[in-house]
Amino acid sequence: MAPIGAAIRVSGGLMKTGVRETREIGAEVVQFFSGNPRGWKAPALDVADAVAFREHCGAAGVSVFLHAPYLLNVGSPDAAVLANTTAALAECLRRAALIGAAGVVLHAGSSITREFRAEALRRLPAVLGPLLDAAPAGPRLLIEPTAGGGAALASDSASTVEYFTALNDERVGLCLDTCHLHAAGEDLSTPYRLAKVLRGLASGVGRLDLLHVNDSHDSRGSKRDRHAQLGTGSLGAAPLAGLFGSPVLRKVPILVETENAAAGVELLKGLRASATPARGATR
Repeated sequence: MAPIGAAIRVSGGLMKTGVRETREIGAEVVQFFSGNPRGWKAPALDVADAVAFREHCGAAGVSVFLHAPYLLNVGSPDAAVLANTTAALAECLRRAALIGAAGVVLHAGSSITREFRAEALRRLPAVLGPLLDAAPAGPRLLIEPTAGGGAALASDSASTVEYFTALNDERVGLCLDTCHLHAAGEDLSTPYRLAKVLRGLASGVGRLDLLHVNDSHDSRGSKRDRHAQLGTGSLGAAPLAGLFGSPVLRKVPILVETENAAAGVELLKGLRASATPARGATR
């Protein structure tokens, strides 16, 4: 069954803070930023701490994912932003390999203007291909569609499939976020509908590597990325049972990205424990 965990903080050190939070939350999989999520440059990495963390997580069976800073934008028409993006992403992939991470999550990006969208999609292989050629073996680059605002390159099912078709690189995987999909207009209102959207994207893209499971402060189609605690937002807890009935989703790691992550992890573990193969989920 799918490992369940959360985004954690590691500002006090991977072993000191990261391991403690992992244990307190009861996480089977974790994700974190290696530095300021809203900055370009990551702080110096303590190699001994990173190696110890990698060995600890390997022995404990905890999968690790690194999230790239929000500023990175592979769709930007600005040459300086694009250069900073590729440099920062190369560093994320290097660090991910050092800590034994399974993948690096990168927001799909924005073309800033609708007029630049076609060109931004066309050049994706030229932007990411050479970077992946030079990246260390191990971590997989995972593209995360966003909530749909600000000329997003990938948000709903159609635009996400279009993005991966343009990229056409099997080295790149998919990370989905329930809050983002809901905000982008996808109907996740029942277990059946949530599972149908996720299965459809996994089939359309050809892979699904990671799920961010978050509720939303805003209504469906809002295009606003504001995560809420599981069961407290406009998405609600009822559809989440759809995460555990489908063979396509059964082993995909699940992460909660909100405060009080322990409550979300507990809720999802309860649903996982009671899951049975879905033969007629409510439509």
